[in-house]
Amino acid sequence: MAGDKGKSMDARGPRRLRTEANPIARYFQELKMEWNKITFPERKELYRSTVVVFIFTVIVTAIISLFDMFVTKVFSFILPV
Repeated sequence: MAGDKGKSMDARGPRRLRTEANPIARYFQELKMEWNKITFPERKELYRSTVVVFIFTVIVTAIISLFDMFVTKVFSFILPV
């Protein structure tokens, strides 16, 4: 029994690890493991993606604006004020 300092035995069996007993500790341990899997883009790739998103946003905004102007003209023709 003198050599079993780290392991305590009782009626329930061997002592569980701290992360197994504590769901919050297990959550943060798993979070750290997932965080290490993240790969961040290089500067050039990030720049290209930003430009693509900006251009796409401008195009979609223009399409929605044109559609809005068209619908406004149609309704003002149908329902004159």
